[in-house]
Order: sequence, then structure tokens, then C-alpha cells
Amino acid sequence: MKECDDRKSLIFRGDVLGGSSRVNAMVYTRGSVADYDIWSSMGHPEWSYEKVLPYFKKAEMVLDQSKSDARGRSDPWINQTIEPSNWPFRVVRVAKECAEALGFHHITDTNSTDALCDGFATLDLTIDQNMQRVSTLEAFLPRETALKREKNLSICTASIVSRIEFSREKANSRAKRVHFQSSISKSRKTFSVNVKKEVIVCSGATGSPQVLMLSGIGPRKHLEEHDIDVVRDLPGVGSELWDHVSVPVTWEVPVVESVTYIATSPLKGALEFFKYLLTRTGVLSFPFQVASLFVRSSSLDDQTSEFTPGIPSKPPDPGDGASVLRNHDHLPDIEIMPLATSAVDDLEEHKARFAKIGVFSFLATLLRPKSRGTVRLRSVDPLDRPKVELGFMADAEDIALARKAIRLSLRLGDEMKAQGFPLIRGITAPESTANDAELDALIKSRARTTYHYSSTCRMAPEIDPLAPGVVDDALRVHGIPNLRVCDASIFPHIISTHLQAPVVMVAEKCADMIKESHATKI
Repeated sequence: MKECDDRKSLIFRGDVLGGSSRVNAMVYTRGSVADYDIWSSMGHPEWSYEKVLPYFKKAEMVLDQSKSDARGRSDPWINQTIEPSNWPFRVVRVAKECAEALGFHHITDTNSTDALCDGFATLDLTIDQNMQRVSTLEAFLPRETALKREKNLSICTASIVSRIEFSREKANSRAKRVHFQSSISKSRKTFSVNVKKEVIVCSGATGSPQVLMLSGIGPRKHLEEHDIDVVRDLPGVGSELWDHVSVPVTWEVPVVESVTYIATSPLKGALEFFKYLLTRTGVLSFPFQVASLFVRSSSLDDQTSEFTPGIPSKPPDPGDGASVLRNHDHLPDIEIMPLATSAVDDLEEHKARFAKIGVFSFLATLLRPKSRGTVRLRSVDPLDRPKVELGFMADAEDIALARKAIRLSLRLGDEMKAQGFPLIRGITAPESTANDAELDALIKSRARTTYHYSSTCRMAPEIDPLAPGVVDDALRVHGIPNLRVCDASIFPHIISTHLQAPVVMVAEKCADMIKESHATKI
């Protein structure tokens, strides 16, 4: 992170069946109607909210929201909310009460088409009736389904794609063969499979551009630096990394108010473990994030971040089926996550400073940052992780927005103190009277990833006003008719929320497009 004191931040990805849904915070948020209407306005009419809504519904089984035409109730991917009275840590309930005291309404369904843009939201979470995680593996490829498809399905675990081989046909190239190797063995032996129809790359926003570049698809100059034969010069590959940058605003609290309490006492830790094992209750039965505050920066005072809503927080009503284009005015650009942990991304610092004290954080997050990063090859060895430059705070507008987010977090902290909650001392939290220079120093020293990587293989024309595209609206790589990309890397613009549900929507829509294309000829 060159603009953030040249620090490094941890990058995680889900190298496991089910991908990141096996290791993430289990938040199920689709984003606003406006997010997808903006995609449509960027030249992707088949990706408007009206067109993608059926794919959200197709994938989900919501357990506890009110009946709605916008929610699915019979499909495999389960989600539900947790009532505030059942939240495992009092500090999060206090944060909710303080947000309401500052004028924010409670949002009970963030995935409703008319959800408020500004408000404290109880989140849908991908957990089932037994309080167990429901990953995409359990939802879409459970063991019984895999066994039924055994003749047509081969799963290679502990393996990694080396490259895709292409043949030249007329003006375009076609994927011909996929080469792969063990990801854990010292053996350098490679294997290959022939391509009969097409290849779908779904390695995530850091992995998919790496696969394409190793295969000769990407910025010509970068490929030539690594002596890779250029199959297709696509400058957009790996060039528009978008993430929700965040800053932890952290206080010390009594140990009992923090997740630390189960780590500082072996007895309490054992009790919580057996409580979950036997009854599916207790702290271990809950995700660490159950709620969030979403807000538009336009609703916050520039100097104090006092909440003063101007533009209506409720999106416009489409009325009698008429299409109403939601725009940036109806999108939150700040999320404040209340977390009963430190939220710093330096694990060594966490172990050294916070492992034995109670800690509470507001993770002040930018949902629509202007800064971009890049994903580039470290070498031609597929086992070498790519070089990732997150690019945080390269745009001055992001620093101004981060100041607002931090000041709002500090206002919430002041309200918590006023209501008698024991925020003992600030750890990363400065005084609420901190000036811009002090906040800027905090931002540069503490800015971190939220693991919401996207847009490194953007859906856009090869020559696009915003940035060069990589795939078309059918997710086919430009110039390679039988190669698609299907993950968060194709987002033309980052979504203003957590990305798990939007990625599954993309997968559902991609599956339909694949079936349609094979009804004829690719």
C-alpha cells in the first residue's frame, strides 16, 4: 500500500471447495437496487436489478424475513437474521441504540428493494436452523448431488491451474487444453485435460487475472517481461482492483464485552465449545458480525459527521412496473461495522497487544472508493502468489471520505460513553476533536483491506471510458469465445456492500448463459 506508509496488508482467498464462503463472515447482502441500475447505465442492460433479481431469488432460502416478491424461500442457500436480543455481545446492542439516538433508523431487511440507504441494519447471515455455516459447497454441491453426477463430474483437490492452452481459429483463439499441477506436492509434474466446449475461470479477483496472465492474456508489456507468449493483449486484466478499504477505530473495553473473554480463560473457552457442540448455542454459534451501520456521506456534516439526512433515504418507488433508475444518490458509501474484537490486520500486533484485553472496534469502511489497485504476476510459477498493490488512498477523495467515516465512528463512541458504556481508553481511536492531520495519520497507518476484492477482469468493452474491459456481457473473455470468467473480478463497478451474495448471483446467471449458448453453438 504505497500511499499508506508503504505498509503491507494481509490478503486472503478461499483455496477450498466452496471458496471464500467456507471462511468468510457469512454476511448475505445483495446491495442496493441502484448498484445494478448503475451497471445497466454503464452499458450492461442485462445486468440491471430487474434482470438480476431472479437469480438472487433462485439461489436463496430466507428463513425469517417477511414474505416478499424480492426474497427466495425454496432454494438451497439458507440465510437468516439474528434478533438483537440474541446478539452475543452487549456492546453491539449498545452500538445499535446509540446509532438510533443519533437519528438512524433500524433496517430489518437490508435486501428489501425499499431498504433505507441510511440506517443500522440487522444482517442476513448464511447460517441454518442449527446455527451452522451454509457455504456454497453445502448449498449447491452437497455430497449426494456430487455422487449423482459422478459420471460427469471430476473434482481435483490440492491442485492449481498452471495455464490454459489455446489454438488459433480465424480471428479468435479458442481454449484447447487446461494444464494443472499439485498445489502441495514438491513434484513439478503437470496434468492436462482437453476442452470439449468451454472453460470457466472462477479463481476470484486475485486468482482469475493470475490464471489469464499465465495463459498469455493480459497487458502485453507485463507478459513480455515474463517471457509469456501473448495470446490476447488485454490491458484490463488485473488492472482495476477494487476493494472496500477500512480503518479500525478501536477501544479497550472490559474483557467480558469482547470475544477475548473466551481466549483468556481455558475454562470459559471449553464451556463455550461444548455449549456449541451439544446445543448449538453460545458465542461460538454466532458470526462475529451480525449488524452494520450504512450511511451516505452526503447525509453527514463535512466537519463533524453529524447525521443530517438531505436526499430521501428511501429509494424511489417504481410504481406500476415502470423502471426507475436509482443513482449514486441512493447508495451508501460508508459502512460502520461494530465488532467485539480489535479489527486490526497486523496479527503480530494483535497477539502482542490485544490478545489478553477486551477490545471493541468500529471498522470504518469506504463502500465506493475511487482508488484502484493492480494484480500482477510475481513469476511464471503458478505456485507463486501474485503481486497485489491495493492502491488504497491514492485518490484524495478517499481520504476525505475516510475522515467522515472515522468522525462518525467517534460520534458513536461518544454516545456510547454518554449512555454509560465503559469504553476504557482509545487504542486506535483518537479524541473526537482530532484534526484532519491527526486523522490522516491514522488513516495511513491503519488502512486495511476488507477482503472484498473485485473488478480485475471487468465486464466492459476492451476500450471503455472508465477502464479497459476483459469480458463481455456474457462473461466471455474478449477474443476467446469459449473462455469465461465468473466471480467478483467481472464487476464493472464495485457493489456498495459485502460481495458474497452478488458473486453467487453472477454464478447463477452465468450458468443460465452457458446452458443457453449450448442450445446452439458457441
